[in-house]
Order: sequence, then C-alpha cells, then structure tokens
Amino acid sequence: MTMQALAEKLGVTYQALYASLSGNPTLLRLTEIANILEVKVPELFSENEHNIFTCPHCGKSIKIEVKK
Repeated sequence: MTMQALAEKLGVTYQALYASLSGNPTLLRLTEIANILEVKVPELFSENEHNIFTCPHCGKSIKIEVKK
C-alpha cells in the first residue's frame, strides 16, 4: 500500500501523514495504521541492534529510546 492510499484511508492528506511519520508518530496514529493494515502495532516494526525500527510497509526508520 502506498502512503497516498494509506493517507486516503486515514482521511488525511499525504502531506499530513508524512509529517506525522517524519518525527515521532503518536501511538494513536500507529494504531490507526495498524488497524487499516490489519496487523498489531508491534508488527509495523522490525528491530535492529540500535533500537532503530523500520516500518515494513513504508520503510521509515524510527528510533525508540528507552528511558530508565
């Protein structure tokens, strides 16, 4: 699915979706995307050694920082 098609299903513009995914996407946005793709939120990511996850659908890299 393209980001344009995903944006349409979310009811937002491509630019709004891109902006929300370019920083730190909210849990709400990730949940909405997961629901559309019929997957669970963790399935949107694949982990690597530096806590950087890559969305398998759009290829966006997201760094997850764990605060202790």
